[in-house]
Amino acid sequence: MGSSPPLSPPRGEVLAVAPAIWKVVERHPVLGAVTHKDADGDTLGSALGLAQALEPQGKRMPVVSSRPVPGAWWFLPGIERVNRDPLPEGVPLFVFDSTDAERTGEHLDAVREAPVVVNVDHHVTNARFGTLNLVVTDAASAGELVYDLLKAWQLPVPPAAASCLYASILSDTGGFRHDNTSERALRAAAELVAQGADPALMARGLFKSRPSSTLRMQARILQQTHFEYDDRLVWAAIRLSDLVESGATVDQADGAIDQLNTVRDQELAILFKEVSPRLIKVSLRSRDRIDAAALAALFGGGGHRRAAGMEMAMPLAQAEAEVLAAARARLSQS
Repeated sequence: MGSSPPLSPPRGEVLAVAPAIWKVVERHPVLGAVTHKDADGDTLGSALGLAQALEPQGKRMPVVSSRPVPGAWWFLPGIERVNRDPLPEGVPLFVFDSTDAERTGEHLDAVREAPVVVNVDHHVTNARFGTLNLVVTDAASAGELVYDLLKAWQLPVPPAAASCLYASILSDTGGFRHDNTSERALRAAAELVAQGADPALMARGLFKSRPSSTLRMQARILQQTHFEYDDRLVWAAIRLSDLVESGATVDQADGAIDQLNTVRDQELAILFKEVSPRLIKVSLRSRDRIDAAALAALFGGGGHRRAAGMEMAMPLAQAEAEVLAAARARLSQS
């Protein structure tokens, strides 16, 4: 049997900051890992991946997330440790996939008070809020950057950590279907499989394990989908009443934006999610000339050029009116 091919080298941006981050890791037996609120596969996979890779080095790294942690990520190795142990006071904290400190939700005070914050992210709108900032905007996911860090430190990647990091890449590339699917992301995924990641389980968990309530809820979304500008604008909303009647929770609506994003001529897809009578979450997906992050920034949000979002403290009808007015203006000009 032949030996495995050599690993691809880490990015230059990672190599530049990896020694400084390692000094933090080396000096502290206990560190903390913080995900962003409304945790997704990238923030959870990155946090769990790094925590489980550092354990064999004698490090303890509790992983915390704003509650509730979405049950959709049951398949990530180590998911049971999220919020199992509280963050110790006075330890360095790693924050994953967060554009700003406020995205850490209920752990914002801990982040603000931490002696060192390592900010690992790939969003163009990142505020560089860390003491050390590993922000590479052409990375497909934060998990890809964590994997680069481990390679820069020449640390082995245990199978459980490999699966978590693979899942972060798989989820943020939409199963290798989004525009951010790069050669580097594909190579990282392949290398993680070679190191023990379970691609079949990660794919089944991500794409083939939805509860029936998710399908009932998505059916309601599709029935109420609107098509404008010759299908260039596709938008829909999920109301609290729809969630109650379908038996779904608001986090189960997260994947529905990808259904809206499948229309052939669509340039901008928008999904409004009513969390409460005066709190609306909005997901944006774009193609070609529309910048989703720039549109989200008008309402205090952020993200990537092709995928962004925001929260709006107002009734659903008002949120729809304001966002759609801005979206229609952009489509009229393009």
